[in-house]
Amino acid sequence: MIITIEELLNSIPEDRKTPEVIQGVKNMYTLEMERMQRYIEQAEQPQAGLQPFRSAGSQLIAELWVNDLGKPKKDQVNWHLQNTSQWLYAGCILIDNNQVSTHH
Repeated sequence: MIITIEELLNSIPEDRKTPEVIQGVKNMYTLEMERMQRYIEQAEQPQAGLQPFRSAGSQLIAELWVNDLGKPKKDQVNWHLQNTSQWLYAGCILIDNNQVSTHH
């Protein structure tokens, strides 16, 4: 499930919601929705998600992905031990030191 921009912004703790962070998150959300849509259109059986921000130390991370469930599932894992055989696109929107960025 892909959450809305409002849900994503609501998942930021109040003490981290500066005008710069809010605008940065809006910009990255728009960028990631465009990227994800391209991969969704390529998939035979798309499954996509964007989760609310979660804390990871001093960072806030909103994970995102597009999978194609039409691809065969294989024994293919990354160093997080996540099965990546059906992944088309994955990453996150990151808030760290009041800077907003994306990572893939």
